[in-house]
Amino acid sequence: MNAITAPVEANTRILINKSLENLGWILDVKNVKRNVFLEQPKTEKERKRLGGERPDYVLYAKDERGEEKAVMVIEAKRPGKRIDTALEQGIRYAKVLDAPIVFATDGLFCKSYHTKFDRTPILNGEEVDEFLRETLAIKYLAHWEVNTISPKVQYDRKELIKIFDEANNMLRGDGLRAGIERFGEFANILFLKLISENERVKNESGKRTAFDDSCHWDIIKQIPKSGRLDYINQVYGKLNNLYKTEIFTPLNIRSEDILKEIMDKLDPLTLTDVDSDVKGDAFEYFLKESAATKNDLGEYFTPRHIVKTMVKLVNPQIGEKVYDPFCGTGGFLIESFRHIWNTMPRNEKTIEMLKKDTVFGNEITNTARITKMNMILAGDGHSNIHTKDSLAEPVDGTKEGEGYDVVITNMPYSQKTKYGNLYDMPSNNGDSVCVQHCMKAINSAADNGRIALVVPEGFLFRKDLSKTRELLLKNCDLQSVISLPQGVFLPYTGVKTNIVYATKVNQKLKASEKRKDFWYFDVKSDGYTLDNHRRKLDSGNDLDKYQEYRKLDDDQRQDMLDVGFEIVPLSKVKENSYILVGSRYREIHTNDCKYVSKKLSEISALIRGISFPKSAQKIGKSVDTISVVTTKAAQETGIVDDHVIFVEKSYEKTNRCLQYGDILISLANSLGLVGRTTYVDKLHEGVSFGAFMGAIRPDKQKILPRFLYYFLNSEFAKQFFLTNAKTTTNISNLTFEDLSELLLPVPPLEIQQQMVGELDGYKRIIDGARAVVAEYKPKLSKFSEFESIELGRVDLFEIQSGGTPNSKNGSYWNGDIKWITLVDLPPNDYITKIYSTERKITTAGLQNSSAKLLPIDSVVISSRATIGRVGIAKVELATNQGFKNIIIKNKNIITPDFLALSLKEKTEELLQLSSGGTFKEISKTNIETIKISVPPLETQKQIVTQIEAEQELVEPSKKLIEVFTKKMQNRINEIWSEVD
Repeated sequence: MNAITAPVEANTRILINKSLENLGWILDVKNVKRNVFLEQPKTEKERKRLGGERPDYVLYAKDERGEEKAVMVIEAKRPGKRIDTALEQGIRYAKVLDAPIVFATDGLFCKSYHTKFDRTPILNGEEVDEFLRETLAIKYLAHWEVNTISPKVQYDRKELIKIFDEANNMLRGDGLRAGIERFGEFANILFLKLISENERVKNESGKRTAFDDSCHWDIIKQIPKSGRLDYINQVYGKLNNLYKTEIFTPLNIRSEDILKEIMDKLDPLTLTDVDSDVKGDAFEYFLKESAATKNDLGEYFTPRHIVKTMVKLVNPQIGEKVYDPFCGTGGFLIESFRHIWNTMPRNEKTIEMLKKDTVFGNEITNTARITKMNMILAGDGHSNIHTKDSLAEPVDGTKEGEGYDVVITNMPYSQKTKYGNLYDMPSNNGDSVCVQHCMKAINSAADNGRIALVVPEGFLFRKDLSKTRELLLKNCDLQSVISLPQGVFLPYTGVKTNIVYATKVNQKLKASEKRKDFWYFDVKSDGYTLDNHRRKLDSGNDLDKYQEYRKLDDDQRQDMLDVGFEIVPLSKVKENSYILVGSRYREIHTNDCKYVSKKLSEISALIRGISFPKSAQKIGKSVDTISVVTTKAAQETGIVDDHVIFVEKSYEKTNRCLQYGDILISLANSLGLVGRTTYVDKLHEGVSFGAFMGAIRPDKQKILPRFLYYFLNSEFAKQFFLTNAKTTTNISNLTFEDLSELLLPVPPLEIQQQMVGELDGYKRIIDGARAVVAEYKPKLSKFSEFESIELGRVDLFEIQSGGTPNSKNGSYWNGDIKWITLVDLPPNDYITKIYSTERKITTAGLQNSSAKLLPIDSVVISSRATIGRVGIAKVELATNQGFKNIIIKNKNIITPDFLALSLKEKTEELLQLSSGGTFKEISKTNIETIKISVPPLETQKQIVTQIEAEQELVEPSKKLIEVFTKKMQNRINEIWSEVD
């Protein structure tokens, strides 16, 4: 039976039919207005043109002249066949019928094509991946790109972000705290605008609702400003009654003028559109854009395409209960609600069930209010959203009437919890308890309880979580692990993540009934750039490949292997501490060579550094001392002799001296520097290394030292270091036990040598460019004729020290306040303007530290360990205790840019004023003695402009470093067949 005649699966046909009916298409053969024809086109003439071939679906609509014509062809994926095969078939049919749009689908996952323009059609800037209603399909007769959101709405949505920025400043002046408090206040007002627009659209289309007109924006804005605040608070009471909720709380704004000004700015905007399918889009757009720029709400936002992939994966149905225990602003629940709405049979009973008894979510922060608003705008389902810590109230799915059919979430990472004793495997590790909570919440009586969880990469392999992974495999049928590329969640976090998908949760299956393996799929590209900008790429994305095979059908096993899926035997997983990283079990073939993965401990010796008291350190080299390399001396570019220290010879250990070809690795450092490697490229006779360092000594019969060095500098290895490092207040630590588990493929020595030759060539180019960057040090003119001012002058400066909250209190992390570490001040940048940060703390975390929230344009300077890195705060932030922070009280005397440049130039002076052993520090008192020459303000600005122009000349060298670093990375990745 060929692809044309093979039958379509009944479930696929049902899904397609229901989706089309819900979009208003007419399939009933008895209806004279029928516009969908199955298995053949409408007219005899068209049937003859097709020569007896039978498209699955042909959809018709009237064009602008009133003539009925074929506008869409839908081809269903046959069992065992590719979506692309169905798409090619559909394109051939559509061209014969002169239909512009083609869909190939398995019922949920769709690919589309425009036959007139030979490309994927675009709707509102995104590729079309869902069926189109008739009025929208007509618009594609003459165009491949359609916008249902009017230019005014598009413009106004962008204006919304600017208005929030302005409102943010106004609310700051009104005494509201940064982050969710100000955002929540603005969201309350914005909701009134959006719900009023939604109601207007409904009324214009003839729908009548229970919405009280007195709550309408147009009525509210007519209330005099003196009484408007009280009136709005009464409106919130009416809305609470209408939606049977308590989410609308009185506004905290004290100033009537500020309230009026915010409303006046919002009033001219149009944020929804009669042609927009989802009226809540404006709200979600606002969340995304404000989070992606300056307002630090990113921890609550999972990218829409990731959400859609996961929802299609679990495929929730009407009658099932969907739960997100860490729901943030509700992205997973809203998409689940939409998914069920689009695919379910619609009647009074199912609609009521969807609204009242289908989606459930908890959020520990007050963001739950925003989730409820978002759900109301999306169509309802808000009544089961609660503000609470899910971990404190585990759901026992084994009890009758308890639990859910589907759990889908992006869980919080690397948290501590005090509720671990409530779970089967007690722990204070949040990663363990979050996963346990999700499993436990599945109703054991469900036909197919399933979970789809976004987890940090470390969950898949960390030793302290091996028992949790064992429990996962015991209680679930693990179907697949999807490895997402690092950068998917930028600009919010750089943590590498994975999607874990499991079925038959809590069903206590017999061993014979369970899978013997699981599918591992490595996503190289998700369709967007993997940087803070996350721009859409024209190239395809690997998530589509996964979606096509998400059913994991055995009859497509070979196709899945061909597109990059890997089979991981659970027997091997159990032998390896239940590690779920698929690449750990990968055997790589290139031509006729088989590259076997080996642990680092199998191909090299790991040597510890020497320990010595501070009193053993001497000022200079002598016959009674030995040279010791510390983390400061061991740089990426090599050993810096000026920073080698000298220690009493009695601490010498001959078996811990450096040899040519050793690779030094930093075992204790800041998180961004832990794991930094240094290649020992010359003989350092009698030179040892300190306790914060380790030496990796390759077995040259198995692996070339340079080859291993390049591998240890790959992104793969760096991610391994980051996820395995144990972080305390200031320092991250790697252990030899962790390092020994690092797996890498080992090609034959002759192939290693070829690669080393190529990579060495790239490195020479990079080193040359780095020399240009390193040698450029902007020099300020001597301003002896102008006044020199001390940083200790209290009328001009306020100097604050940073402070670090207790790292054992997990509730302090993942808050709304930006908090910087050395990671946020790159070592190669002369001055860093700080707009975003790697870490964030809560208000309680700030209050339980000695740090203060710094105003914009504060100058921050690293004052511990790596002294002299300078940054300018372009957002409100706090710093850890490794920083001193300078607030300029009079910017008419000195500008932040000029002060930052002056401080950077005084790095050597700062170092001389510092004190301490391995980690030097400069005190606040010593910083106050620094003198800065201050020319007139206009001269300062001219100097800054000139230096910025000089830095532009250095930028090409930075670009060269970037390009050839990428080439090196790609070459290394080829060993794993992972070229981007």
